[in-house]
Amino acid sequence: MNSNKKLVVAIIALVAFLYIIFNVSVLLAGVSDDSVCHAEGGTCPHKQELDFLIGAIPVIASIAIIVGAGTYYLMAGRIESKEKSLKNTSEVLLRFLNPEEKKLVNALIENNGKVLQAEITRLPGMTKLKSHRVIQRLVDRGVIEKDKVGKTNIVRFTKEIKDGLV
Repeated sequence: MNSNKKLVVAIIALVAFLYIIFNVSVLLAGVSDDSVCHAEGGTCPHKQELDFLIGAIPVIASIAIIVGAGTYYLMAGRIESKEKSLKNTSEVLLRFLNPEEKKLVNALIENNGKVLQAEITRLPGMTKLKSHRVIQRLVDRGVIEKDKVGKTNIVRFTKEIKDGLV
């Protein structure tokens, strides 16, 4: 459903862009007037250049749109498949965590990958000792990292995990 919305928006944007480009060409065609130019030989070189530009603008715009659409078409599928595989991998990895570790990871996900250790101890079923042990296990596995800030710690995902989960 989401890709259909993107397609409709892209088509509308494309039609609007082409409409604007062709209208600009028509406006420029109306601007060329031989009565302003006083060039020798009877033909105005400015009019010839302007006529060339009027013909070239739609062609250049069309080529740019085709190249842009082709690039988007080729790259969008790869990016979406990479994101889906990363999300699936993350979901599989979460299954290997025990309930306390899942609570901690879910708290990190809800807070954009960063939370104070004191907030973890306030989670249901967590104590200071239990939260310390859960944090240490996940630090040892390389899932999270812990930074000392004053009298408390900030717990955050490692960069690799954050990219996959948040």
